[in-house]
Amino acid sequence: MKKLILYLFTLCVGLMQVVSAQTITGVVSGSDDGQPLPGVNIMIKGTDQGTITDVDGKYSIEVSGSDAILIYSFVGFVSQEQAVGSKTTINVTLQVDSKGLDEVVVVGYGVKKKSLLTGAISSVKAEDIKTTSTSRADQAIQGKTAGVMVMPTSGSPGASTKIRIRGTNSNGNSNPLFIIDGMKTGDINNVEPGDIESIEILKDAASSAIYGTEGSNGVVLITTKSGKAGVSKISYDFQYGVQNARTEMELMNTSQYNTWMTEAGETVSDRFSANTNWLEEVFVKAPMQKHRLSFSGGTDKTTYMVSGSYLDQDGIVGGDKANYNRYTGRINLKSDVKKWLQVGVNMSYMHQNKENIGEDDEYRSLVNSALLVDPFTPVTYSGTPQHVQDLLDAGNVLIKDEDGNYYGLTENATGEISNPLAVLATYNDNTTQDKLMATGFVTLKPFEGFTFTSRVGLDLAYQTQHFWSPEYYFTTERNNNLTTIDDRINKWNTWLWENFVSYTKSFGNHGLTALVGYSAEKSVGPYYSLHSGPMVAEGDEYAYHGTAGRGLDQVDGNSYENTMASMFGRISYDFKGKYMLEASVRRDGASVFPTNQKYAVFPAVSAGWLITEEDFFGADFIDYLKVRASWGSNGSKSNLPGNEDKEFWTFGGIRYPDATDSYQSGAQIDKLINENLVWERTEMTDIGIDFRFLNSKITFSVDYYNKLTKDLITGGTGPFSVGNDYPFVNAGDVRNKGWDFELGYRNADNEFKYGVNFNVSTLNNEVVNLNVDAPVRGDNLRGHDLTWFEEGQPIWYFKGYKTNGIDPDNGDPIVVDVNGDGEITPDDQTYIGDPHADLLFGGNIFMEYKGFDLNVFLQGSYGNDIFMGWFRTDRPMSNKPAFFYENRWTSSNTSASFPAANNINEHIYRSDLMVSDGSYLRFKQIQIGYTLPKDLLSKAGIESVRTYISFDNYITFTGYKGLDPEAGSGNDQRQGVDRGIYPAAGIFLFGLSVNF
Repeated sequence: MKKLILYLFTLCVGLMQVVSAQTITGVVSGSDDGQPLPGVNIMIKGTDQGTITDVDGKYSIEVSGSDAILIYSFVGFVSQEQAVGSKTTINVTLQVDSKGLDEVVVVGYGVKKKSLLTGAISSVKAEDIKTTSTSRADQAIQGKTAGVMVMPTSGSPGASTKIRIRGTNSNGNSNPLFIIDGMKTGDINNVEPGDIESIEILKDAASSAIYGTEGSNGVVLITTKSGKAGVSKISYDFQYGVQNARTEMELMNTSQYNTWMTEAGETVSDRFSANTNWLEEVFVKAPMQKHRLSFSGGTDKTTYMVSGSYLDQDGIVGGDKANYNRYTGRINLKSDVKKWLQVGVNMSYMHQNKENIGEDDEYRSLVNSALLVDPFTPVTYSGTPQHVQDLLDAGNVLIKDEDGNYYGLTENATGEISNPLAVLATYNDNTTQDKLMATGFVTLKPFEGFTFTSRVGLDLAYQTQHFWSPEYYFTTERNNNLTTIDDRINKWNTWLWENFVSYTKSFGNHGLTALVGYSAEKSVGPYYSLHSGPMVAEGDEYAYHGTAGRGLDQVDGNSYENTMASMFGRISYDFKGKYMLEASVRRDGASVFPTNQKYAVFPAVSAGWLITEEDFFGADFIDYLKVRASWGSNGSKSNLPGNEDKEFWTFGGIRYPDATDSYQSGAQIDKLINENLVWERTEMTDIGIDFRFLNSKITFSVDYYNKLTKDLITGGTGPFSVGNDYPFVNAGDVRNKGWDFELGYRNADNEFKYGVNFNVSTLNNEVVNLNVDAPVRGDNLRGHDLTWFEEGQPIWYFKGYKTNGIDPDNGDPIVVDVNGDGEITPDDQTYIGDPHADLLFGGNIFMEYKGFDLNVFLQGSYGNDIFMGWFRTDRPMSNKPAFFYENRWTSSNTSASFPAANNINEHIYRSDLMVSDGSYLRFKQIQIGYTLPKDLLSKAGIESVRTYISFDNYITFTGYKGLDPEAGSGNDQRQGVDRGIYPAAGIFLFGLSVNF
């Protein structure tokens, strides 16, 4: 009987719920264009029940009781609440959140509302890069935010970049710390830009101090996309482009070259009456294509995003010999297993293949040869000239083109300088890399406000460079008569385990968030090199060590193993969202430092004041005004290999005579030790103001920063008589200071929508202290120590002879006697240029009307110098740019800006005459697109289709007379030194984006 009564009671309660339940349907639209919004979250207030609008903005949800309240929320719009009452249909129009103050920004180990930020953090969203045609995530942020400089190391396909956040801190690696979905990594080339949800750049020390020893150069946080519950989406993106050279540089033609050389006292050989324009010969039109396909969606419990991409790109120099192709795959999963338990994984895989040609080398690079080889050299010979036959008869191997013609040999510009097309035919150099990155996490939420996260990450890479050298003869200085095979194998992996707890609590007008955590990581990287030869025959199919002879076998290698353990904490407080205070601290222990210097503490503090919330504030035209201030301390260990306090002895090849004149085996310390090496540390003060005007249509931010990097880690120097290598030392201090400005305007009130965004940053870089006895040498250019690390100067400034015009009597440069001793000697070399820009700027202009859109993106720098370093005084017959000839001194042009024809005068080629203004303004992208009307696509089940054409890097304004003002190098001490760089390509591109 009791069971029967309980059953009937339960049945009655259920029937009452069914009777009281009601179904609400409706459509959610956006206020900006009135179009339905897919993917809007609709929740029943006070519960975890909800749904999401479909592709047509429609929804249906069942509620219990007329007192229910529905909450509608969508990114970029103001959340809205609707009381159900007796209604069965509720249509909602969400207002655009023009302020964006409730936007969530990713910070270290968490997220925060933008309105509560107290540090200098810039954010680049998926919306900002969805139209980009770049293949790299780092290039996608170039010019998008103030204070961030992205410098390509080369214009060749797949080339890496260097990112400098608020200047160059270190005299070595100054790249920021990259973190993808919580996992640290050395670069972000494995991330397809289309997979990115947001990029946050932590620019001030207070924001990045939570990362301690690795935050000194700033932090770049990348969050990849995830699926949305209830919205299944298929996206396909396609791009096809044609690349070409956009340089205006001209070399001397045969007439100019002949006149120049004659005036310089040289005799020109002209046996074949050629007039070769070598830049036209080496530059080719090169295709590129990219495909990306993604699937995303999920339920109210589990979401997913799966994507894959393919990129294939030839080079404008080298064609398919400079090819780069990349495959990427990504799986992002997240599941709410329980109300209190969430698990997830973010996993990506990349395979890339790069064909390499010689670059950034004044001796043997392909572009360098094109700049230096004389125009009298023909591309190929018609027939076989006698001097070619003589070389063949002597047993030399000469290179032929595809038609069987011998490539021309230089007879004027000799030495290593060679026919660049012949050089290209000898390259057989390939680098492949496979990279796996994965992050798995578990998040517990046992009670409101409390979150515990345990996260494990892995960054694993395997890279092989494989190349073989054929036989060839170009000159007596550049030839090879022995085929060899080389492989360089790198394997590196890093695992990272982080556990952190956060607690958020609001009480009255007070808001408090506390974070504490522990991190442990280990990095391992073995390296192997293999060399063998001679090959049994030339060809890729024979380029394996097992087929080669044993006589030249060499094996070498090394390895590293680094560990680090850290504890960190942060506390954030706000009162009424008006007064904000935050403090953080991190303690790191890293194995690369000496035993007594392994640990260091990095604190930070920041504060903010929202003035517009004060009763006394009466400026109605200002919608938002916040003042921020921060101070923090970060470290850097990126330039330290480790073991600086350990003695390593070497025994090989060391012998000494004893009393009987017999030789005994000896030993010596391979490198001196430094037990007092301390952490490289950066301290930064930042003061910022954020404004919003005219209903937040205008936004403006300004920051002043002062960044001091102390105890820079660099290789030690001393007298050669010591006989040992020197350890790393703390060489000195560098200061970077300046201003960041960001200004934006957006008007989306009408059918014609438009907006502009501009950013400008200033930079002053100076070595303020030097802890060693003499300035530190940097890049050496053919025996000339060109860049220096010296107190009172910018880091790695250019040093050479300073000139004061051209002597009208003889056309020689007038060299300044800097030390005043009455004669010109190498001691008169002084500051002649600064590679660091005084101003960096970027901007974006966009317009939309009736499905058409226009996006213009520009970027540039002002005040940086470039040293033209490809000239060869040891090869006097090498070619020169045409402006050398056009501006030279002659007896009839005594007021010229350039000296008389001269090929060997060091006072010319090691002076400020080789320094050029590197300022430029480049239109990185001019893109015109059209989005098909939705009503035309809806019947076919297609959400959107956009097609576009884009002109990338097509227009550049610059006074630089070299190939490209974005002169790049992989050498950290060589910024702004142009050895004959591979220039950036202009790209005409067609694109298509389809969403289902």
